[in-house]
Amino acid sequence: MKKKIFAVAAVLMAVAAVSAYAPATGSESLFELSSPNGMTYASSVTGGGVPYVNSASISVNPALTAKSQRVGLNAGYTALITKGDKTKLGSMFQAGLMVPFKWAVVSGELYGAMPNSPSMTIGNSMILETGLSKEITEHLDVGLGVNTGVRWGGFADWGLSANLGFVYEMGNLGFMKDFRYGVSINNLGKNYGSTEEKDFLSSYPGFCTIRAGASGLFFANDNIKIGGSLDLSTPCFCNMVMDTGVQLTLKDMLTISVAEKINLKEAINGNKNYIPSIGMLFTFKFNTNNEYLASHDWSESEMTVGAAYKNIYENVNAASMGCDLRLGLKDETPPVIQIWFDEEEDE
Repeated sequence: MKKKIFAVAAVLMAVAAVSAYAPATGSESLFELSSPNGMTYASSVTGGGVPYVNSASISVNPALTAKSQRVGLNAGYTALITKGDKTKLGSMFQAGLMVPFKWAVVSGELYGAMPNSPSMTIGNSMILETGLSKEITEHLDVGLGVNTGVRWGGFADWGLSANLGFVYEMGNLGFMKDFRYGVSINNLGKNYGSTEEKDFLSSYPGFCTIRAGASGLFFANDNIKIGGSLDLSTPCFCNMVMDTGVQLTLKDMLTISVAEKINLKEAINGNKNYIPSIGMLFTFKFNTNNEYLASHDWSESEMTVGAAYKNIYENVNAASMGCDLRLGLKDETPPVIQIWFDEEEDE
């Protein structure tokens, strides 16, 4: 009898917690809206169906940068347009740096959000993320990240939290190539309090958000790659968010992405929108005659520019543009190892 009473009490407490969870509208999309690849790669915990990773990826999973070989810089800006009696313009931006060392890959990313929209109650904030990732084996990558930030305006606050994650590359699985799965646990610490009421369950980004997902290529040859990803996350164990996306890449140069997010709590509260985001990334190589770049083998480098659009809510639209610079070219040729035998040395 006591066990039944405890079980019923646990269920009632869980229902009460879920009902009490009321984070600021838009807070569970805080990081992804500030750049084209964040907006259209479905915030994939594995990097997307056709993988695309830069320093901003550590906001989803700090392990994603582990296999990066080149120094990378990125920047993105998103205009938020809110339609109403008067059209209002808000902004989100990001800028980051990724540096690979022999022992690990170090990343940093600065996010800013000034939505200026009554439909997005997240206030004005800036967040600095740092990440450390390491390739443990050929198939397993792990990562650790730390976030710190401030929010200003009518509800001033601060945050300090940690992120953990891993990605495992299985290879081929059935008809899918390059199949990957991963898990991250984000926002372990003190996050921003609610802009509506100061209670723990309404803090954001969602405390102890567990995100799990998988991705892979449906089709791939030298000219075309088609891949997709599916992620599920549980912010504060009080909500369920599904992210799914598909990417089409032509000649490793042009990528067209479509992504959809379904946020259960926001849909229940009437903030639902099932129009997917769409974006495009274009990658090209370039040469420079700069002596400093040449001395670091960076005279030939790679740049990706992109743009994306998303109707976030019925009256809020986001238009994003971004640039990602990778210094040098990716090493596609593995080292050649020769074994010398005593007989050959005698000769």
